[in-house]
Amino acid sequence: MMRTLLQTAVAEGQLRAIDLHAALFLEELAGCPSPSLLLAAALTSRAVGEGHICLPLAAVAGQPVFTPLHPVEAPSLEKWRAQLLASGVVGIPGGPEPLILDDRDRLYLARYHAHESLIAEDLGRRSRGLLPVDETRAAALLARLFPGSGDRDDQKLAAAVAALKRFVVISGGPGTGKTHTVARILALLQALAGGRLRIGLAAPTGRAAARLQESISLARRTMPPDLAALVPEQAGTLHRLLGLMPESGRFRRHRENPLHLDLLIIDEASMIDVPLMAALLEALPPSARLLLLGDRDQLTSVEAGSLFGDICGGGELSWSAALSRRVNRLTGSTLAGGGGEESIADSLIMLRTSYRFGAEGGIGALAGLVKAGDQEGLAGFPLRERDDLLIARPEPDRFRGWLADHLLAGFAPCFAAAGPEAALAALGKFRVLCALREGPAGVAGVNALAEQVFRRNGLFAGSGPWYRGRPLLIRRNHYGLQLFNGDTGIVWPDDEGRLHAWFPRVEGGVWPVALSMLPAHDTAYAITVHQAQGSEFSDVLFLLPLRDTRILCRELLYTGLTRARRKLTLADPASLLAGGVSRRVVRYSGLTGRLWGEEGEEITLPT
Repeated sequence: MMRTLLQTAVAEGQLRAIDLHAALFLEELAGCPSPSLLLAAALTSRAVGEGHICLPLAAVAGQPVFTPLHPVEAPSLEKWRAQLLASGVVGIPGGPEPLILDDRDRLYLARYHAHESLIAEDLGRRSRGLLPVDETRAAALLARLFPGSGDRDDQKLAAAVAALKRFVVISGGPGTGKTHTVARILALLQALAGGRLRIGLAAPTGRAAARLQESISLARRTMPPDLAALVPEQAGTLHRLLGLMPESGRFRRHRENPLHLDLLIIDEASMIDVPLMAALLEALPPSARLLLLGDRDQLTSVEAGSLFGDICGGGELSWSAALSRRVNRLTGSTLAGGGGEESIADSLIMLRTSYRFGAEGGIGALAGLVKAGDQEGLAGFPLRERDDLLIARPEPDRFRGWLADHLLAGFAPCFAAAGPEAALAALGKFRVLCALREGPAGVAGVNALAEQVFRRNGLFAGSGPWYRGRPLLIRRNHYGLQLFNGDTGIVWPDDEGRLHAWFPRVEGGVWPVALSMLPAHDTAYAITVHQAQGSEFSDVLFLLPLRDTRILCRELLYTGLTRARRKLTLADPASLLAGGVSRRVVRYSGLTGRLWGEEGEEITLPT
């Protein structure tokens, strides 16, 4: 009966085929029919596919699953746990079984339990204790790097913590100065080490790595020359740092062949998934410092886990008295220490002041309401246009024409550019972001409309897929071509009139790639909010769906709103903004509890 039920669930889209096959394989491995094992294995596989690290049995036990068409009640928690542990394929932590059930009744695929355990143990170890530092010299360096700072300068405090802790997390929204701060941390630590630190700078995507490099280069210009000279600029992707071997999917760097680094700084850490972080920590020497930069309020990684959010926790941070005393001596700030014992909170600092979105600006005010989940404030948010924000509610029957006008105005400068470098610069000034992939307000629909509008207005000719001015977004890494997921290029003719895809060089200028050599890619007039993570644009047109959807959530809205540097146009034709913030991205794991010593939020998995 359970086999038939799972097959029906696959046919109706409530399970994936791989979930069924995993469950059948594990039952076969167990050597005897076991409906409770089949159900648990299928639901655990589905949970991982939905971004969770584990299945919380307590959220499912005794409840109907696969509703409403073919509901079946899961066993009670006690009975289910006993049946699973007696199956021979479910073990306790440390066991060799393919499924692991921990003492909190969380059921894991064994490899995800191993990943989570490695991360929790490694970060717990790196976060313990305070490092020795020449306080007199460090205080003098901090004074030079942060001149004129007041009693409570969070950037200066972050640098002081980085001098004292082996593991540091800096979380802050766009414009709070994360890379400005990290450039000064690099100068501080390198100066204290006599210039001997081996430093790595990395990010999850090529575009994010390029932005990190650009930001550090700019920050160096505002530092004393002797300290700026100590700061490296070269950044790369995490996959390149670890030496991904595409044929096998393995990394050249691991525990037996570790990275030769004393300090690793990773930007856009909210995009890192659990398996990648586990591989990174395995390759990073235990003595090395690790500094993560990100925004805990942004979208989580596309793959499994909510790693950065789990590390940051959900509440207000409070340092131990011991750390507060040391930071006070380095910075001259007067900080009230937290509790007596140190905790993972000693490794965290929040940057709260935005230097991009002013107090009177619309983007900052709107993003703040979204981040807080303030539905009442959003419902009453004035629709008047501001210098940096326009909230538009075009009528559904006029949406297509309204969008066509904005596409033509936004992308015409790309087609009018004199060459590929100028076209790429114009492309960086305007982009359309979508919550969905499909539909008239989704990526596919907007890109199709854009090509129709541009062809109709004579911006390009012909009906083929390749034309001058077509923007591209790379979806798969190609190490031979040095193209990475998230890289943006543009199709443009060379001096002899042959079309190539042109991509920006980190050091400046552009370089061509033959169209036939391109890895998987998309047309990129419009991109998803997920694809926009790690990127920013001068002007953004952010399209909300024409009807409500589960995908629309607080984290997606916040991430989309904060991709604009200068002007955001938010199209909300169905007035979904206020309702969308009530949904949260919740991914279940044991990492928060293992790092913070407390349980994270329970969830009820969708049925």
